[in-house]
Amino acid sequence: MNRRGLTNALLYQSRLMLALAEQDAAAAQRQACESAFEVLAYRAWKAAVCEAAEPYGVKLAPEMLLDELLNFWHRARPDAWELKSVQAGLEQSGHWMQQLHRDLNQWSSGLVSENVKKADPNRIALVSDDNQEPTKYYRRCLDELQQWVDDVRAQSDHS
Repeated sequence: MNRRGLTNALLYQSRLMLALAEQDAAAAQRQACESAFEVLAYRAWKAAVCEAAEPYGVKLAPEMLLDELLNFWHRARPDAWELKSVQAGLEQSGHWMQQLHRDLNQWSSGLVSENVKKADPNRIALVSDDNQEPTKYYRRCLDELQQWVDDVRAQSDHS
């Protein structure tokens, strides 16, 4: 599968998981779909980063850690505007890129974020703000990820 196809497939799978999470379902099923969404959206973003690097002659592997991808790209082509946009997003507090990267790093490293607390030794419960449903954050994240991909494709020489 080419880079664009991989990005599109992962975005599609992210949308499916988010749609399942937004349905009225059991809490455990919803949380599983939300977790799957986060992983798929993150993978879609990394695939899009790899796709954006190709016109510069930089071949990146989406299996690499995001920090490694960005470091490799920076060494090869520090002038790439797409790279600069990702770096800026990661540095901006509250930006979807920073939030998604932080959330995935915390879960993969075993660190528990502030919005999770232990309810008892056998269970971890998600604590959410009454005004902010988790799926609203995910919907915004997916919309902004899709917009970023569309912008990169529109402004780059992708075919």
